[in-house]
Amino acid sequence: MKLTGRIQGRALGCLTALAMVGALFAPLEAQAGKVLDTIKQKGNLTCGVGQAVPGFSAPATNGELAGIDVDFCKAMASAILGDSNKVTYRQTSYSERFVLLASGEIDVLAHDTTTTLNREGAQKARFTSPNYFDGYTFMVPKSLGVESPDQLADATVCILQGSTFEVNTENFFKSRGMKYTPLVLGTWEQLDAAFFGGRCDAFGGNYGNLAGSRVAHGNVDDYIIFPNFLTLEPYAPSVYGDDQDLFLVARWVMFAMVEAERLNITQANVKDLAASSTDPEVQQLLGAKPGNGKDLGLSEDWVVNMVSAVGNYGESFERNLGKGSPLKLDRGLNDLWTKGGLMYAAPLR
Repeated sequence: MKLTGRIQGRALGCLTALAMVGALFAPLEAQAGKVLDTIKQKGNLTCGVGQAVPGFSAPATNGELAGIDVDFCKAMASAILGDSNKVTYRQTSYSERFVLLASGEIDVLAHDTTTTLNREGAQKARFTSPNYFDGYTFMVPKSLGVESPDQLADATVCILQGSTFEVNTENFFKSRGMKYTPLVLGTWEQLDAAFFGGRCDAFGGNYGNLAGSRVAHGNVDDYIIFPNFLTLEPYAPSVYGDDQDLFLVARWVMFAMVEAERLNITQANVKDLAASSTDPEVQQLLGAKPGNGKDLGLSEDWVVNMVSAVGNYGESFERNLGKGSPLKLDRGLNDLWTKGGLMYAAPLR
């Protein structure tokens, strides 16, 4: 059909506009899953973890890295590649972790890292559901003779450079009109040496990190960690913001670990339940009822692979941070919501 000049002009204008819109959004679609696709193609996941952070990422007695962050990396490799050993760990400092994430040198960051607005908004990290709820506080020697953080006026405080601890410490002392002297150092090892060497009156940090340092030092009874949190610090793994597909996998891997605990699916029974359970929720989670895997671009048995490798969330917590670990921390906020904690999973269906 032949168009008149005016109608033809309008039609060409619309087509041109549609072409421009297509050109605008085509790159977004093309890059939507580029990191996840690359992980599958190379058959390996590169995961950024902490440097010797007990309970989160530190060498175990066998020399291999262990911790809840390391378990998350293994869970991701199991879900995506079917093998928890297909991970390359990049131990990174606190100051360089987001640089490595943004540059693509690591695929996933699991590094005892607090979710903050700036890190999501300015640094483009996309955080999953938390894998550990911690809180900011101080550790002091018993010999200092103080019973609460409010008695730390004029103290010298060890603080980690490039962390939320700097802001938390400044806010705490400023809000109370107290003076202090910060000793800011670049690595956790330097902070340990400074604090236990007597250069600081107090060590500012999150409870779990401070507990790890206290245990590693050996004289646990000589130091007090104040239990009253000054801020709540939700730790969560993250991916870089331009890959929606990888973010979805990371988010639902965390949810699946928590949901497996709620449904009493463990490292020991997961394969049997996958083959024989008649519980509809268990069948959905473990892939006997297909759908979840397809929606994430994974095999339908991705949760079976994951739980077989690292267990459910509760198993990972107890092994690395809980009563079965040197830290012997209570579950507290990190217990399931059904038991008074904050850990819950969105519906996996």
